[in-house]
Amino acid sequence: MNFILPRIDPAVMCLMLFVISPLAVMGEETDKFKPAGFQLYYGSDPQILDLLQQRMQPGQVVVIELRGLSKEQIQKLADRAQQVKAKMIAYLSVGELGQIEQQNFQQYLKQHAPQSSLAEMSLSKNETFQSWHMDIRQPAWRDFVMQRVRQIYQLPVDGLFLDTIDSVDLYITKKDWPVPRRTQSVKSMISLIREIKAASPEKFILQNRGLNLIGKTVFVGDAAGVFVPGLDLQQQHPHNPDGLLWESAYMHSGEWIEAKEREMRQVQQQGHTTVFTLGYTDTKADRKQFFQKSRAAGFIPAWGSSTTRLHLEPTESQ
Repeated sequence: MNFILPRIDPAVMCLMLFVISPLAVMGEETDKFKPAGFQLYYGSDPQILDLLQQRMQPGQVVVIELRGLSKEQIQKLADRAQQVKAKMIAYLSVGELGQIEQQNFQQYLKQHAPQSSLAEMSLSKNETFQSWHMDIRQPAWRDFVMQRVRQIYQLPVDGLFLDTIDSVDLYITKKDWPVPRRTQSVKSMISLIREIKAASPEKFILQNRGLNLIGKTVFVGDAAGVFVPGLDLQQQHPHNPDGLLWESAYMHSGEWIEAKEREMRQVQQQGHTTVFTLGYTDTKADRKQFFQKSRAAGFIPAWGSSTTRLHLEPTESQ
């Protein structure tokens, strides 16, 4: 059957396009996720997981540690997050190898890089958490991290919480490495962050710490050194993280952190990366002032008792 389409006047067609295009853009902006809250809990206590679900709100970013949770628990959290239009994202250590993953990494090396060893890839031990600071430049470690990304994305999560990015601080100041060697590892950290985002661009990526990387350039060296391109979070980049967590916010003072705070304010104002803050009772930060300063800057705050108790209790939003 043939149809004869009515002729549309060109002037009318232009008017239709003029009206429809803004509506389409408005629809995209309406659908875009706008962070409005933050929760974090690394444990698996069923009662606390229920509390986590009850506290979920539209726009909230909820960080969980998948290891230790059943598929049913994960699905239940994911369903609730979807229902209230929150985002549930999974913990991933990028710059350190934890005790839980040590055996998995050793097995990975046997299968994929038998000539390599943990000893030659690790830089030092994090005694607080009994983990190893890893050299991000090592291909086997990068491949292992990306394998974990793919494994996590097989579960119903909305993104990743990239922890231990501040291992880059070790690379920057590692005096027994020449500056070119340090530079390679700094660049490798930046490229890995962006590779993780590029693996599934629709996922929400929240970077923890790593404040040395957030500007236009990163200084690598001591009294003398070089500048390398940073993440430059004030500018839009398709593979930059969607969020930045300033952990232990307002705990320290000094020229460097004050400059970084100004920089984070500018990042927040530009709107490409949302800044979150996390304060702790066992630091010098005053809880009331922490929330006041965070909200005045437009940051999204949360509070916990200690960085060492995040597996025992959830953070609070006030």
